[in-house]
Amino acid sequence: MASPVLAREEHTKAMSPVVDLAEYAASFAVDSDSAIAVARQCLLESLACGFETISAPQRASLVGPIVPGAVMPGGARVPGTSLELDPAQAAFCLGLMLCRAAGGDDWLAPDHAHIADPVGAILAVADYQARRAAMEGKPPPKVRDVLGAIVKALEIQALLAARDGDRPTEAAAIRLARIAAAAIVTAQLGGTPAQIISTVGYACRDEGIANGADELHASRSGDWVTADAISRTVRHACRVVAAGGSGLPTSLDLEAGRVDRELFGNPRAAAQRLGSVFADRVACSRKPLAAAVLMLRFQAAVDGYFPARQAERIKTLFAARERFDDLPFNEMMAALVTNGKR
Repeated sequence: MASPVLAREEHTKAMSPVVDLAEYAASFAVDSDSAIAVARQCLLESLACGFETISAPQRASLVGPIVPGAVMPGGARVPGTSLELDPAQAAFCLGLMLCRAAGGDDWLAPDHAHIADPVGAILAVADYQARRAAMEGKPPPKVRDVLGAIVKALEIQALLAARDGDRPTEAAAIRLARIAAAAIVTAQLGGTPAQIISTVGYACRDEGIANGADELHASRSGDWVTADAISRTVRHACRVVAAGGSGLPTSLDLEAGRVDRELFGNPRAAAQRLGSVFADRVACSRKPLAAAVLMLRFQAAVDGYFPARQAERIKTLFAARERFDDLPFNEMMAALVTNGKR
């Protein structure tokens, strides 16, 4: 006779799309080279936006610790600076740098939210995890692992956007990015599917300053909305994973059921199979020249921001695709550190 606990878990899994989403975030391995190539392009364009944005003094003044001098040695680094911060504040800084107001991946935007939104959280947590692993003598995640996380964030955003039908408003797009970041970041931190569901639940309820985002994005203050959203998401993920089993909902059925009701109003969205479908579809629709144009933009942004010798090293590193994908992520981030800048 089947165990009642196992029966309950099988029932929950069969009836709950958010359980499928959580298990996808926690354990799905992206093996599609075309999807990884799309994620690599997202990373290049996001970083190019970041280097272009941080060159502006007004934006650069906002990139730093939440309290002056409150840095975290061994923490997450912010590309283009010498800062080492806690992952949540690093995600906030990256959110400001990679904001959609700076331009960016319009080739993704018609389908759903701007991919640079969750990328800020993914990069901050990945660097923190990679540096921590290196200090503990463990193998750090590779660049390809982080590219796989970007693919999964794209897929989750596309899944959730399917219920809205039309292109989402700014507030809805930020919510999609917040929920995708919640799932992927919790998984990066080693969270279980149950913990991923809890973090996604917090992300659903925590609007932060996202209310009125459509109006805010018409002004510079709108940049804070996205940065604040992904920063809060990283904080929720860190707290849930640190708490372990304590402080979490006692019934996975109840928690998953509540999050399902909040996320999946459209049966078509709930029934969609998760994989690398969206990124593969983008790869098929992109012209070969587009990747070359993105690389040129990235190289121009690097040349415009970094000293000449460092710029050449960065361009060489990013151009060697196979070697780049196999690089420990903390080493990639180390190449983007600058001395003497914020």
